[in-house]
Amino acid sequence: MADFTQKKIKSSKSVGEILRAARKKKGVDLADAEQETKVRAKYLEALEDGRYDILPGSVYTQGFLLKYVDYLDLDKDRMLTQFKAESGARGHLTRLMPERKIKEPLFTITPRLVTIVIVILVVGGILGYIGFSVRQITTPPNLLISSPSSDQVIKENKVEIIGKTDEGATLAINNQTILLDDNGNFSQQVKLNPGLNTFEITATNRLKKETTKELQILAEY
Repeated sequence: MADFTQKKIKSSKSVGEILRAARKKKGVDLADAEQETKVRAKYLEALEDGRYDILPGSVYTQGFLLKYVDYLDLDKDRMLTQFKAESGARGHLTRLMPERKIKEPLFTITPRLVTIVIVILVVGGILGYIGFSVRQITTPPNLLISSPSSDQVIKENKVEIIGKTDEGATLAINNQTILLDDNGNFSQQVKLNPGLNTFEITATNRLKKETTKELQILAEY
């Protein structure tokens, strides 16, 4: 009878299956293995289940594997080689950095930035105020006559002219200066002659810009 050389059949078991079988053969549970290897039970279980996605970077994972393999009296080189083949040279275990980059904020609020913003706001406020003030004095003042209305017929020999102009302006009725209050309001009583009375009311600002309105009142008394 011819002699046949027996050919060793390589195991088709995965790393996880080999680890689990070796642990059960040793008669220990994951808690015992964790205490002996100092590797957390959840990582040992992940190695047995082939759940490489919850394991840390490859350097740490390979360290865990070697401790576990040594504890279970398995061949370190063979197990490590098979593990690398299963996880893949370009798998997620070879990455020590997270797959997604942490988005950095577009800008960081610093004391320097706060100071710059405050300075810009202050300067902007000052420039805005200056611009407003310049417009106030370079533009002819506003002038409003609220009473009486033009061409009104008055049955008395006097009437009160009431109105408003800009703050800081001066007011004259027929070249006679009229006092204003702090808000530019004025009220001046004037005499009327029988017939048509014409009043020229002029408001003047600091740059001598003028606004003039003519008021005609018919007096019948």
